[in-house]
Amino acid sequence: MKQVCIVCGEEKRPNQFLKHKNAFLKDGYSICKDCANNLADFKDKESVIQVCQLTNLPYIERLVVDLVKSNDNVSFGLYMKRLAPFKRFETFRDSEFSEDGLNESMSKEFKVTNNIIQRWGDGYSQEEYAYFEAALKGLMAIKAATTSLELERYIQNVKLKDVLNKALHDGDFKAITQLRKSYNDDLKELGFDSVLNAKDDSGESLGQRIQKWETTKPVPDREEFEDASGIMKYILKWFIIPMRRNLGMADEKEVESLYDDTGDKQ
Repeated sequence: MKQVCIVCGEEKRPNQFLKHKNAFLKDGYSICKDCANNLADFKDKESVIQVCQLTNLPYIERLVVDLVKSNDNVSFGLYMKRLAPFKRFETFRDSEFSEDGLNESMSKEFKVTNNIIQRWGDGYSQEEYAYFEAALKGLMAIKAATTSLELERYIQNVKLKDVLNKALHDGDFKAITQLRKSYNDDLKELGFDSVLNAKDDSGESLGQRIQKWETTKPVPDREEFEDASGIMKYILKWFIIPMRRNLGMADEKEVESLYDDTGDKQ
């Protein structure tokens, strides 16, 4: 299905359009990459801000300054690629119009140490390091690495996920299929198959296992028999709530329950 650019009026393929966040631009109408690149003149900051407003994407002053310093011909597409690792900037209302203000905000949130650089390698931005560390903590919260080799596998998995996210952001459909399969296969090898959302013929997900248990195990018909072993409470505290917290979906009460030892001992 082709789409129509609201700027030039031409009909083009979906992969020729921006991955914008303007909820009003839908039903086959969007902004093509060529028009976005032509409209955003990085020698004129206001034009870049206007394109960010139109696409509901964040404007980050430091990125614009860095791109202009290091590139002779900056495009809005290149800006979007550099924007991708900045996970905490989602829409235009998250924009930072002061380079100093952004650096001050970032420095308060996350510090890049020598250990972090040694773990992930050199050459990443502060936001990328912060994302890597958060993703690694998410895996460790589900199943802690017990050996240095296993930790190295976790690190590789996080980087693989980052490459997949960038392919999804760029709309690289050829790469997405292979990267998603590689990422899911890697999760299975690491023992994280239960966190996969999609069904897979090569293994059973947690949902499939529960479905099997429900058809082969007795279902309690009285309240006092429900979760008699405390397994559901254990799954809730050590799996579901940590996953919800990592995805930013947990409320304060759920987060507080992770640090409540009351009733944990049998």
